[in-house]
Amino acid sequence: MKKSFLIKMFTLVLVCSTAKFAIANNEVAINSTLSDSLIIKPNLLFRKKAVVKLSPNPTYDGTISVTANNEENLHFYVFDLEGTLLHRIILNGKEKKVIPNLIKGTYTYDVFKNDESVEEGQIIVK
Repeated sequence: MKKSFLIKMFTLVLVCSTAKFAIANNEVAINSTLSDSLIIKPNLLFRKKAVVKLSPNPTYDGTISVTANNEENLHFYVFDLEGTLLHRIILNGKEKKVIPNLIKGTYTYDVFKNDESVEEGQIIVK
């Protein structure tokens, strides 16, 4: 888990010294006498397994390989920081594809499954 998230949760528990935790409907509820209930979705508590694997990231030569971690068809998009689409890749099953010729900089990526965004992140070229 991210260090900042753990610090925030620790601070919340300290402030709400009489906090009570309850788990129901796949949500964690924190009840306190000092404030209203706070509901945290599980995907904020636990990091989901990545849908794709990027390697190496960061990259030094401008080439990065993208591998799907499951058997479903995925659409992988790479954007520059202005939002311009640079690459579109369709991954069928656990297929591995290579994106060549990225110049030095930071890029964003978005992964779609059945027209729904399932993962996003950054690609760094040093």
